[in-house]
Amino acid sequence: MTDILGLFPQGLASGEAFYNRKQEREKLKNSFLNNEHTVIVAPRRYGKTSLIKQTLLDVGLPGKRIDLLPATNILFVEKAIKSCVGELINQIIPKTKQIREKLITFTKELHPKLILSLFGQKLEITTSQSPESSIVDLLDGLNSIAQKVNKRVVICFDEFQQVGSLKNHLAIEASIRHAAEESSQVTYVFSGSSRHLLNQMFSSKSKPLYHLCNLMELDRIEMNIYVPILLKRAAQRWKTSVDEKAIVEILNLTKCHPYYVNALCRQLWKMDESPTRHCAQKTWIEYIETQSNWITDDLGRLTPHQRNILAAIAYQPVKEPYGNEFSDRVKIATSSIKKSLAILIRNDFVYRDKDERYKILDPAIEGFLHNIHYFDFLTS
Repeated sequence: MTDILGLFPQGLASGEAFYNRKQEREKLKNSFLNNEHTVIVAPRRYGKTSLIKQTLLDVGLPGKRIDLLPATNILFVEKAIKSCVGELINQIIPKTKQIREKLITFTKELHPKLILSLFGQKLEITTSQSPESSIVDLLDGLNSIAQKVNKRVVICFDEFQQVGSLKNHLAIEASIRHAAEESSQVTYVFSGSSRHLLNQMFSSKSKPLYHLCNLMELDRIEMNIYVPILLKRAAQRWKTSVDEKAIVEILNLTKCHPYYVNALCRQLWKMDESPTRHCAQKTWIEYIETQSNWITDDLGRLTPHQRNILAAIAYQPVKEPYGNEFSDRVKIATSSIKKSLAILIRNDFVYRDKDERYKILDPAIEGFLHNIHYFDFLTS
């Protein structure tokens, strides 16, 4: 069981469990080493955080992730940054008491409003300024200390689009921009799952973070990369070669979505016999049934028009959703299709692939609608 979870983790993947992404890792590695800030955009559970973690391991740099998904106000952001800065400082500075005391004096002279205190072997950092000023001083202070000890560090703001929904978001963004522009030792990565909101934050001329970062958009891992890896793992698991058609079926069912590839493989790798196409199909349907509570909850938040369009696309991807053929199929006027589809795209239910076909983004939702409940939703 431990080996299976190690190969197909539910959470972050690294080492042997991390799938390829050589091009993205090399690009991110160069950004880390050259102090170029990056914004990574991809749907949730595409492996953004795993990519960052693996690249940090590749280059041997200390880094910390700040999860902003629970953020409700600027005080949360300030507290999260203070905790992150404190942990990174303790990672990069020498352990000797004498050197740490010298760094406390150095920081006080350079950033008088930052207070570094030595508690045993650990340095703690505090500040009594406004949250906006504290964010700037904390990040600038980290950069100064990293420069003093000649270390590079990485800070990753995960689900950064949440900042855009906060009351004082422009002040937060401006504070981070100031620190990022002044930074020589701290590289910033901003990742998130809302393409629409992140584009607004980083591509709008009126926003503080305009043109601060390199853009990286993660696509799904290609099938031709997955197949040999899964064939090798299957041969190791069952001590014999496995039918490649079964592996291809796993990838077809999960649409090469990293999270769902792992989820389905975890179930199949527990079995005594190596998987067949039929076994993969049956196990996938069973897995989708276990996810039905959150799927029906998500679908229940949509309007009838949105559900019908989603169900129709799940049944058959469409290239021209505004044509008469699709309008007749879903029995919805073209004007209403345009409005509903725009919302479905913005909320990451639907995406447009490289062949310009509209598809369901989440394979579990697609499987739920297509294989199990399509006609129920199409007629509701």
